[in-house]
Amino acid sequence: MKDLSSTYHLETKRTEAAPGVRRDVAGQRFLLALLLSTWIPMLFFISIAHLETTYFSIRGMKSIFLFLGTAHVPATFFFYTDRNFSHIIGRHKARYIYFPLALTVGTGILFAFSSFTTQAYLLLFYWAWQAFHYGRQNLGIYAFASIAQASSAPLKLEKVAIDLTTLCGILGTFRIMGMDVAPEYLRGAMNYLYQFGKFGYVAAILFSLYVYARNFQRTTLLKSVFFWTLILFFLPIYLSNDINVTFLSYAIAHGLQYIIFMGIVSLSGEQGERARALRYRSALKLMGLLILVGLLFFHAETLRSFDVVKNNQLLVRSFDFLFGAVLGATMAHFVIDAGAWRLSQLPQREYMTKRFGFIFKPKDSA
Repeated sequence: MKDLSSTYHLETKRTEAAPGVRRDVAGQRFLLALLLSTWIPMLFFISIAHLETTYFSIRGMKSIFLFLGTAHVPATFFFYTDRNFSHIIGRHKARYIYFPLALTVGTGILFAFSSFTTQAYLLLFYWAWQAFHYGRQNLGIYAFASIAQASSAPLKLEKVAIDLTTLCGILGTFRIMGMDVAPEYLRGAMNYLYQFGKFGYVAAILFSLYVYARNFQRTTLLKSVFFWTLILFFLPIYLSNDINVTFLSYAIAHGLQYIIFMGIVSLSGEQGERARALRYRSALKLMGLLILVGLLFFHAETLRSFDVVKNNQLLVRSFDFLFGAVLGATMAHFVIDAGAWRLSQLPQREYMTKRFGFIFKPKDSA
């Protein structure tokens, strides 16, 4: 999801209070759902890192979270099933069709036929881009919270503060995710980047305190909660050596946030007598993508580890291609997502404001 703040637009037509009240309730529920989708997985994964024994119920819950965190990527492809979005795809085929296909197939081929060193560099690039993508969604979430709570876009310094924490997240990601796959000669540099990111995060928090104090009179309690939730989003990277804390805590939170956004997209926007049936159909399409394509994404790496695969060179190449293609499709999700939520473009703005009218229209407007 892209930063929405620079394109925030309010209509000024007056109307009755009741629709505004309903929009306000819907907006509050939406914001609460975003907060819970962030806090619950973070608290869960941080907590299980400190358990000496992992019970069956906890393992089951972890599996569900991991699946949802992976399945959020196919949710992006809902846009291709929505006739209301088809004209946007038609106008920008390079972004929505050609480049995603090239990324998916090209990464699959690269993974199937390249050396381990090349694969390592590709993974490091992917993990850095992934952290950047998380940060862009954080900016988008804060824009929604700011518009809903204060009827205004985030301040420039607030966005700078969130961007600084994203940069620190990227610096820490290299060591957290890449130490086991990176060539030996890169590991020292990755440790230095990690230490730089740790001290940088302290500086970013101090800067955020300054920004928050400076604009304290212009904020609300809920907006403040969002600001500090997003400022601390990447902090788990620097709190532990356990992957449950240092990656899964915020990665799964990101995935659940996105599922909520796409759930709203699938359930909103249709008008008229057939609206309810069309909304149910859209919701089913989204669920199908989450479950069916999500299972493929979820098991892509596991399939490579079976002995029957390891002992057959053709299968090794095939499943390496599958894993690389899933990696490429995930990067395609970054590209598609950035375009779909680019509200500086009129078609995307009209599409999204229609679905998030309870956020983008003031309480007293229709």
